[in-house]
Amino acid sequence: MNSRQIESWALRIIDCVENGQPNEDFLVELKRDWIDPYKAARRIAGHANAARGENIPWLIGVDEIEGVKGVKTVELADWHSKLEASFDELAPEMTALNIPVNGEAVVALLFQTERAPFVVKNPNFGQEKGAIELEVPWRVNTRVRAARRSDLIRLLSPLELLPEIEVLGQKLEVTIAGCDSVGNYQPDELRFIADLYIVPKNNSPIVIPFHRCRVSFSIEGFSAFEASRVRLKSTNRKSIPEASRMSTPGSLTIESTTHEMIVHGPGKFSLFAFASRPTLTEAQKKQAVAVTAYLLPASADRSVVVSSKLTYPEEKYPS
Repeated sequence: MNSRQIESWALRIIDCVENGQPNEDFLVELKRDWIDPYKAARRIAGHANAARGENIPWLIGVDEIEGVKGVKTVELADWHSKLEASFDELAPEMTALNIPVNGEAVVALLFQTERAPFVVKNPNFGQEKGAIELEVPWRVNTRVRAARRSDLIRLLSPLELLPEIEVLGQKLEVTIAGCDSVGNYQPDELRFIADLYIVPKNNSPIVIPFHRCRVSFSIEGFSAFEASRVRLKSTNRKSIPEASRMSTPGSLTIESTTHEMIVHGPGKFSLFAFASRPTLTEAQKKQAVAVTAYLLPASADRSVVVSSKLTYPEEKYPS
């Protein structure tokens, strides 16, 4: 990941927090302030071991409830050297980036985890009776504990790297219940439509079942709600001018059925999410809509997370 990608990732996470959405991305850790290097090392090791090869970002200066608080200036080199000294033999490689947000400083730390397992030293070893010397930490949700045998088996099994997804375009539409121009009834509905580009990290096909996808909506002053239906579609064939007698196909690497989407390589696809039209005040309609999509591949135990922020659209009767 380069600096631009790290900053973009960090800003998307901050947008979600500022909009009151819970941080449900397993790979992300938010800290209001710097923590003790040994405590940080144990937590980073547990996070990195459980991430199984995925990069993990830490944002220092961001509170999960209150949002951006800014971070005090510390000597990062000194903190990092103490952090590394808490690991046995090898620490995760770290990239640090200072990010200005609303006049406050946030520090993004990106840790590479492909060289797991990571082992930490116990500072109490030799000072307290019965204190262990070394530990392989493991993160479960937000808690860190010593790894169990089953965790180590997962760690040693082949990596299931999540694909990267880039947002190419997106929009919201709102329909007021009624019949369209051909007499078909259309319900009260909020629709999120996004054009996305997916890049797998290995050569194995990725199957994304629709029932394992969800999309949540958050509007300031209104309870968060989720889409009742989510669908993924490969891009359709699009005809170029008739005179050429040719047509250009959509992405040849992606196919979709009524139940799932199958990805064989990099390509473009569309996401459609449908929810009941929320009953908002005029003030709430002027707020931004934070949209978060969670796409969980069949072989994965965590989702690919895509976050967006859009303007609430004009509510229209069916045309």
